[in-house]
Amino acid sequence: MTIQTRWAHWIGSIAIVCAATACAGNLPALPASPSSTPTAAVNATPVPTASRLPIVTRAAPAPPITATGAITLTLWTTEDLAPGTSAAGRILRNQFDAFTAANPNIHIDIVLKKPYGNGGILDFLTTASAAAPNLLPDFAALDISQVPQAAAGGILQPLDSLLSADVKDDFFPFAYQAAMVQGRWVAVPFTADIEHLVYNKTVVKRVPQTWDEFLKQKSTLLVPLGGDDAFLVQYLALAPLFDANGQLTFDVNAASQVLSFFKRARDAGLIPDSAIGLTNSDQAWSTFAAGKVAMIQGAASRYLAERDKLPNALYASVPTRDGKVAAVASGWAYVVVTNDPARQAAVARFIQWIVQGEHLAPWLRAANRLPASRSTLILSVEPVAYATFLREQMEGAEYLPPSAVYGKASNAWRAAMAAAWRGQTTPEEAARDIANALK
Repeated sequence: MTIQTRWAHWIGSIAIVCAATACAGNLPALPASPSSTPTAAVNATPVPTASRLPIVTRAAPAPPITATGAITLTLWTTEDLAPGTSAAGRILRNQFDAFTAANPNIHIDIVLKKPYGNGGILDFLTTASAAAPNLLPDFAALDISQVPQAAAGGILQPLDSLLSADVKDDFFPFAYQAAMVQGRWVAVPFTADIEHLVYNKTVVKRVPQTWDEFLKQKSTLLVPLGGDDAFLVQYLALAPLFDANGQLTFDVNAASQVLSFFKRARDAGLIPDSAIGLTNSDQAWSTFAAGKVAMIQGAASRYLAERDKLPNALYASVPTRDGKVAAVASGWAYVVVTNDPARQAAVARFIQWIVQGEHLAPWLRAANRLPASRSTLILSVEPVAYATFLREQMEGAEYLPPSAVYGKASNAWRAAMAAAWRGQTTPEEAARDIANALK
């Protein structure tokens, strides 16, 4: 089935759903003039349960604009997530223009910022909020890992009274968790990424699903052991990293097993020594593309971008101790900053419009990115088999918000990994060192 056919089927399904439900759940009308900031009624929705592809959700119809005069909204975002001259940038420009054509009273002024660090979006939001709140944008794009810090600083506005609940009900569980801070809905994740196994089908005839299967075969695997994701994928397949209250927890036995597995794989010559120097999966791609390793733990976004150049590259789950699917997710979200009701309503109108699958999917495909919501996945990823695979991975993916405690944990297991890898300590001792560092 072609993507155009699936679009037609998807849009037709929406028409049926809307007819049966009268398309309940309207956006707020734009107020004629600013007034005091409304109090949002917050009702935390349980994390949606998994279901099979495809999923169709209802998009709330936009109400008539009642504001007199035009509103110019300011959006802080990064170059990669903004309209521009690249193929993806031009598609996004077309979508922004289409929104303006449909909403002639709303214009969007885009201000580019660095994604991270000094002068980055969060840094500017935090600084301006304290020193010059009049310089704050109406809304911004934030890495989902930065949402908790921005919310704790009182920068973000609650969204329950501004957007249809259908939007958050469609999020993958990790995106839902990222969107909710202390029971308040404060972010709309719109793009995501995960890592999975990428392998050379001419070398790997049977993809290993478990540690034992991997250790028995002779194909090499390159993973970024100098970073977090390789350790975390294996750890999360054995134990949770956060408890029900969102507090960091640590299982010494699980960590010991993970460190022992990596050491055994290194001693067997199945994970190259270079793995300990890699901090992210992108650093492994050139080695894989050159045919020097049979498998890597790679990002879905990189696989989408490179697969046409590597026709022998296929995808699978990263092998874990018992074959349990585990993944770590990242992404970006829109957040509302302005406390002016008229401007909030205008921002909500744009967000509700842009996250609809038919508007967002063309940009996602061109940018080699994944959506953060279920219904858009089938529209933005081809072939259907890969979209179905990603759906399974993303349903179980973990969102790991950074915090002082998490940063401390990251430093601890990176040090422990290096020590166990080089034989300076046993995996069991290294795991205990992590636990001691977290006390």
